[in-house]
Amino acid sequence: MREPSVRRYSGRSVEEWKAARRERLLAAALELFGTEGYPATSVERLCTQAKVSTRHFYHEFQNKEAVLLAVHAQVIETAVRTTGDALRRTADRPVGERITAAVDSYLHTIMADLRQARISFVEVVGTSPAVEEQRIAFRELLIGSVNDLGETAVGRGEIKPKDFRFLGLAFFGAVNTVVYDWMLTDPRPPEQTVQQSLRDLAVQLMTS
Repeated sequence: MREPSVRRYSGRSVEEWKAARRERLLAAALELFGTEGYPATSVERLCTQAKVSTRHFYHEFQNKEAVLLAVHAQVIETAVRTTGDALRRTADRPVGERITAAVDSYLHTIMADLRQARISFVEVVGTSPAVEEQRIAFRELLIGSVNDLGETAVGRGEIKPKDFRFLGLAFFGAVNTVVYDWMLTDPRPPEQTVQQSLRDLAVQLMTS
């Protein structure tokens, strides 16, 4: 039995058009939320930037908050993936090297694009219960990685048992404050300088 034909417009299926439209809206959200800010960006402004009608916007997203959740989720996915990859690559290395690799991967993902940094450390904070829930869930994923790394190092006899959840909270609290200050400083210090300081802090917290 033949498969039903897929209607195509300018060589694309309806689903391909929808996917492309969604990607344009997410790219517009990254640009506008990451430069002008979430409160200052209207749905109409997003649509203009993405070259999408407001009617089609509401086919893809329920409201502006849903776009923020989606673009923040993209940042989360990348950060979790790169940090996890760094930990897997260094699975057999000493704890100090594993911490360094994980922190470098995480910070580079977040800080390499100032728009992503602003969304992660400014625009999502306290925006709404749903956005805050996603932000806290992301933090818990990262703290889970800290705990796993720490417990592995304890099992190998590299460090003594500690409250790794507390250390994770302390470290990521410091990251939030330091990166936020770095974004606002003019002239901005080199990204590598900030990363080095936070890397040293993470190693000291975990191994001292």
